[in-house]
Amino acid sequence: MKVSSLTILHYGRDYLSYALDSIYDQVDELIVCYTEHPSHGHRTNVPCPETESQLKGAAMIGPKVKWHKPERLWKKEGDHRDYALSLCSGDLVLVVDCDEVWHPPVLEKALKMAWDGSVRDWLINFTTPWRSFNFVCRDNLWPIRIIDRRHEGTAYLPKETGEIFHFGYCTTEKILNYKMKVHGHLNQWRPGWYEEKWSAWPPVDDCHPTDVGIWHPESYDRMKLPKIMRGHKFWDLARIE
Repeated sequence: MKVSSLTILHYGRDYLSYALDSIYDQVDELIVCYTEHPSHGHRTNVPCPETESQLKGAAMIGPKVKWHKPERLWKKEGDHRDYALSLCSGDLVLVVDCDEVWHPPVLEKALKMAWDGSVRDWLINFTTPWRSFNFVCRDNLWPIRIIDRRHEGTAYLPKETGEIFHFGYCTTEKILNYKMKVHGHLNQWRPGWYEEKWSAWPPVDDCHPTDVGIWHPESYDRMKLPKIMRGHKFWDLARIE
């Protein structure tokens, strides 16, 4: 079994090295496909708050990481992701965004389940920390995160396999404000969300930026996060600013 990972990248330095480090020992190559222009469907004249050199410095955690910067523009996230997939040589491809962190034992079980299975696309469910490591949101959304090129079809990775973490809303004001300008679902952003949901503290109910009624922040024991996160600069913060 050969396992590749793919990470499409435009910004996201705060968690990038942690995301890659959390999977590094269990994959054979880590493909990072960078673009200096947003590829999620929306553009802005505001400069990206993170430079290519900063991101590359965070990404290059070992010799298995392969950095790619194609000379092309993507208007859709899917096209960017498909190109990154074409660079992968593994039978299994683990899709890892820059803010997604795995427990190594959970990843081991997930890869084994995929390898022993008979479908191409494996859908996983995230636990999403909310503005600190002390609150999380849970939902019933299932993005594709493991691709088995030997097969066709779709299956769900059981939640009982273990928690997988998405830190996309556990970020600074600067990154959040940039994210809002280039987000793929910008047209569906809820009116008043920033003032009523993001800025409220303690966390308030129903805080997903585009969908009503699916995110309900709850207290969380941060010691349940992957051990690698204990060294993160946000670890001791009550709320990330």
